[in-house]
Amino acid sequence: MPKIVSSCIYCAEGCKLEYEIENDKIIKVSPVKDDPVSLGRPCVKGLTINEVVDQDRIVYPMIRRRGKLEHASWDEVLNLLIEKIKEFLPNEIFFSPSGYITNEDNFAMQKFVRLALNSNNVDGCCARLCHIATVLAFQDTLGIGSAPDYYDDILNLDCLFVIGSNPASNHPIEFNRILQMKTKGGKLIVVSPIFSESAEKADLHLPINPGTESVFFNALINIIIQNNWHDKETEKLPNFNKLREISAKYTLEITEKICGIKKELISRAARLIGESKNFGVMHGMGLTQHVNGVENVHLLVDLALIKNAKIVSSRGEINVQGCGDMLTGPNLLAFSDQANQENLKKLWGENLPCSRGLNLMEAIGLNQAKMIWISNFNPAQSMPDLNRIHKNLKNAFLVQMDSYFNLTSEFADVILPVPILIEREGTITNGERRIRKITPVRQALGETKTEKEIFALLAEKLGFKNIISKDPKTNLQEIKQIIKDYEKIDIEALWNGKDQFANKEIKFKKFVPEDFEGVEEIKNEKYPFILFTYRSPFAFLTHGHSEKSPTLKKAFGEAVFFINQQDALSLNVKDEDKIKITSKTASLTAPLKISPRVLPGYVGATFHSKDLLINKLFPLQFDEETFTPNFKVVAVNIKKIL
Repeated sequence: MPKIVSSCIYCAEGCKLEYEIENDKIIKVSPVKDDPVSLGRPCVKGLTINEVVDQDRIVYPMIRRRGKLEHASWDEVLNLLIEKIKEFLPNEIFFSPSGYITNEDNFAMQKFVRLALNSNNVDGCCARLCHIATVLAFQDTLGIGSAPDYYDDILNLDCLFVIGSNPASNHPIEFNRILQMKTKGGKLIVVSPIFSESAEKADLHLPINPGTESVFFNALINIIIQNNWHDKETEKLPNFNKLREISAKYTLEITEKICGIKKELISRAARLIGESKNFGVMHGMGLTQHVNGVENVHLLVDLALIKNAKIVSSRGEINVQGCGDMLTGPNLLAFSDQANQENLKKLWGENLPCSRGLNLMEAIGLNQAKMIWISNFNPAQSMPDLNRIHKNLKNAFLVQMDSYFNLTSEFADVILPVPILIEREGTITNGERRIRKITPVRQALGETKTEKEIFALLAEKLGFKNIISKDPKTNLQEIKQIIKDYEKIDIEALWNGKDQFANKEIKFKKFVPEDFEGVEEIKNEKYPFILFTYRSPFAFLTHGHSEKSPTLKKAFGEAVFFINQQDALSLNVKDEDKIKITSKTASLTAPLKISPRVLPGYVGATFHSKDLLINKLFPLQFDEETFTPNFKVVAVNIKKIL
C-alpha cells in the first residue's frame, strides 16, 4: 500500500504526517520520525485524520432553490455567479480567504478580487479574527509581520513566560519542547484565568482576571527596571524612558487589586524573569482576542525587549500566517509594505484599486456587503453576536466554498465544493514562518475544484484571460516576485521536500508603552459572573473537521458550562444540572460541570460546539484599529433550570 508524506490539516504547527492509502482511501496516519516540527510526536488530532476525511463532505456544486440546496452543474453555478457579480457594485461584494487552504489558493483569490473586480474587499478570516493584533504589534515594535523566533529556541531557554495560551492542550508540539526545557532546569511561568493543563506543569501559575493583562505587563516591567534586571543596552531603544515612566504607576498594590494576583506571586514572577539569562515569551489568542489586543502584544514585546528575549507565537489554523502574508487584507495595495511595488505594477499593471476595502467585521458584522464569498470559514458559528450575524448572512447573497457542511451552509445561496488541504498541491506557511510543500495524498473527491481553478474560470468569463494560473508553481513564482518576504525562497528545493523560511529578520526595535484603559466587561448586580472561552485538546476551532472523528468526539464529550465548586454551592447547583447563562445579547442553556480549573466568579466554556453557540453571548465589540473582536470575556448571570 502506498505511503505518502504530506501535511496535517489542523493547526499552525504544520506537522508532517505519513498517510497510508488503500483504494484511494486514507486508512492510517502515522508520525514522520524525522520531522523537524513534530520531532516525531504529532498530536491526536493529526493522527485521527483518517477518521474525518470522508465524512459529510461537499462533493458537488449546489444552488438554493425554493429554500432548499440542490445539486447543480459547474457551468450552471458559474453562470449564476457571473450574473450576481454584475448585479452588485464591486464595493458591495466581499471575499474572505482562509488558513485552511494553500498560499497559492489564497493568493489567487485576492488577485481575482483586485484585478477582475478592481476592489480591495478581501480579508482573510483567521488572519482578522485571531492574530491581526499580533501582526500589527510586531510591525510596530520590530518591523516584521511574524514572530521573530523559532520553536526550537524554546529548548535553550532558562525561563519561559506563557500568557493567553495553553500549549499543553492547543499546541502540544511546542509543549513537548517546553517539557524538554524543564528537564534542563528551565522555569515555566503560566498566566491564565484557569488552572490549565499547562499551568499544571508550571513552576508558577498566576490566575489573572481576564482583560487585565496590560496592568500585569506594566507591573512586571516596572519591577524589572527598578531592580536593574533589564538589559542595559535596551535603554538606548526609542521610548525607553516613556516605558519606564508609564510602568512606574503600576505598583504591586494596584496590580493585585486589578489583576486579582497576590503581590507575592507578582514579585516572584518578576524575579524569575529578571534573573533569567535566556528568557522567552509565548502568547496566543487569549491575549489578542480583546478590544485592546494590539496594546497587549505591544506590552508583551516591551517585556521581551527589556530582557532581549525570544518571542514564539502560538497560531490557529495551519496556514493562518500564510493567509495573512498573501496580501489578503483590505489594505491599500499600492502602499503595502509587503508588496514589491515595481514588480507589482510590471505584472499587474497600473490600474489597481486605490481605496481601502471592507474588512471582515465591516462586511459581515456591520452588514455592509450584499454579496459574500467565504472559503473554509464558518462565520455562522465563529463570529461574535451570532444572532446579529445570522440575520446579516440571511440578508446577503452568500457563496460558501468549503469541504464540509457546517452551520454556515444553512445560510448559503451557493455552495462550491473545494478539496481538503491534503487533496491539493501547493505550500503553507506555519506559525514560525516555515514554508512547507503540500503533496496531495489522493485524488480530490467528487467534483471539487481549488480556489485557483474556480477564480481562473470566473475571471475568463468576465473577460480577464490568463490572469490566474491553475498551476501552483507558477503562482508561487509570482508570489516570490511580488511579496518581499518570500523573494528568497527556493521553489525547486520546496518541491523536493526541503522546507524554506519566509523572511523573519527584525528591521528595528522600538518600545511601544501602553496604559491600562479598563476591561471590556465589568461584573454588576445584574451580571455578577464573567464568562471566558478556551479550547479543548480534542476539538479544533468550530469542530467542523474534528467532530467527525469518533475518537475525538468521544474524548470531547458534550458541550457544557464549567464553574467552581464554591459558586456551585452558592447557586445550589451540582454536576449535570442544567443552567441558563444570560448576557446582554442572548441566553443559552446547557449542563453544568464543576471544575477545579475555574476560579470563583467565573464561568468557563469552549467555543467548538454548534450545540452550544457560545458566541451568541458576546456583543459585537472590537478593537478600533484592527477590528479584532472580543471573544474572551463577557459579563453574565446564571440561573438553575428547575
